[in-house]
Amino acid sequence: MDGARQFPHTLEAQLKALERDEEVRGYTIARERLAADPARPLYHLSAPGKYMNDPNGLCQWQGRYHLFYQYQPAGLEPGGFQPQYRGISWGHAVSDDLVNWRDLPIALHPAGIEPACFSGQTLVEDERVIAMYHAPFAGNALALASDPLLLNWERHPNNPVIPGETDPDNVGDSYSPDGEYLIFDPCIWKEEDGYYALSGVYMQGSRSVDCLGVAHIFHSKDLSQWEWLGPMVADDVLAEAGEDMAVPNFWPIGNGRHLLLLYSHKRAGRYYIGRYDRATHRFTPETHGRMNYGPWTIGSLHAPTATIDDLGRYLGIFNVKEGREHRDWNDVMTLARHYWLADDNTLRMAPVPELEALRFDEQTRGPLEIPANEELLLEGIGGQAIEIEAVIDPGDAREFGLNVLRSPDGAEQTRVSWYPWQFGRRANPGWLQIDPARSSLAADVHPRPPETGPLTLADGEALHLRIFIDRSIIEVFANDRQCLTLRVYPEREDSRGISLFARRRPVQLRSLKVWQMRSVWPELKGREGQ
Repeated sequence: MDGARQFPHTLEAQLKALERDEEVRGYTIARERLAADPARPLYHLSAPGKYMNDPNGLCQWQGRYHLFYQYQPAGLEPGGFQPQYRGISWGHAVSDDLVNWRDLPIALHPAGIEPACFSGQTLVEDERVIAMYHAPFAGNALALASDPLLLNWERHPNNPVIPGETDPDNVGDSYSPDGEYLIFDPCIWKEEDGYYALSGVYMQGSRSVDCLGVAHIFHSKDLSQWEWLGPMVADDVLAEAGEDMAVPNFWPIGNGRHLLLLYSHKRAGRYYIGRYDRATHRFTPETHGRMNYGPWTIGSLHAPTATIDDLGRYLGIFNVKEGREHRDWNDVMTLARHYWLADDNTLRMAPVPELEALRFDEQTRGPLEIPANEELLLEGIGGQAIEIEAVIDPGDAREFGLNVLRSPDGAEQTRVSWYPWQFGRRANPGWLQIDPARSSLAADVHPRPPETGPLTLADGEALHLRIFIDRSIIEVFANDRQCLTLRVYPEREDSRGISLFARRRPVQLRSLKVWQMRSVWPELKGREGQ
């Protein structure tokens, strides 16, 4: 049994218990205290204080969505384990709609020989939810819960069910008892003959330098005894040397394919699409792609968690790192994303439609021409917590897009733009970018290059942008084929404007819609519309 207290096992009683729970009240007080920070997002999930890292175990249980995440409670004293990781637990939030989140008590605290609870994923069964996570220097472990809000977790008596021995040269990695392979972040699923788990690690070299990414697969009939079946996938072709396969999420995505969504300590969020052979338990990637294109340590996308919900959607959420000096809280989560395959088996992505419920005060512009080599200011329209939907015909422009979070004098602004293929050669893709070079005048914000990802438009295809701006985070979705994410920190309160621009040739704005977005956090309701 985890933790010092147990909650009732009926939903009504649990909700009443949470009203007087000291830990949850502490989160509320912390959020109220942090509300004055202009970087606090209105409609993204942010840390209730201190440290938020990898999202874990996204799942839908009895109609509600649960998201866990690496969280370090305050008040820990340095111990034998590295202080920056000691005491890492599974923080916990719940939502009815993937949009409005509520803090719940920590789900998993370190227990027994565990110095911390690192990343892992969950499996939902009819009568229970199984969490599999990595216990540094011990191995991979299990916890189970079945109450309505997943407040009561019990450790498996055989923990760690996939044991490992200390590797003093790596943060948290564990060797198998025979030294044949490493053990790290797991995920878990079920097939007809029992349970399967991946351990996302590397081999043949050093992480982030020259290693080979690998995901080992294990099988168990009863959760107690696990057999190593070898590598499910290893990649020395599609990824860069030095990329591991941490934080794996492995689910079917349709068209006879699986999507392996994971994290590289060298390049952050990435994915494989391919076929999984249930007879041999081997995964053959057909394509590889990235979710992050810049330095992930400076304000970019980080690690994923994913699930299949009751609607059959493949859903993913990432955490996003800071791009400024650490303060009283760190990191935010992305909006929930829906992934699916097109007929040609390429990946498609979009924000979940539930977000549209946050929209209010719609303003529109267009159709109109955006002049070449000029900046067209949109008077009386803008904000720091908004959604923008823009449809633009590219024409023959060299670059076009929007400046957002723009101060009246342009001293602060973030550029969202698209470049066509180079020199008219279709072999070179177009590029979507978020350029933060002028995003912030604050002295504690780290400089970084633009976040730039490939996006080629077909002849006659317009650029369809959905831009989510939430004070210190921007997520840009384009044509259901690309998404870029970046942290920005406008210092000025009047950095809320929007302008349009085109280079070399004019372009046609078919339509532009801007909505203010409601806050999902009570303490930030007063910031709506600003």
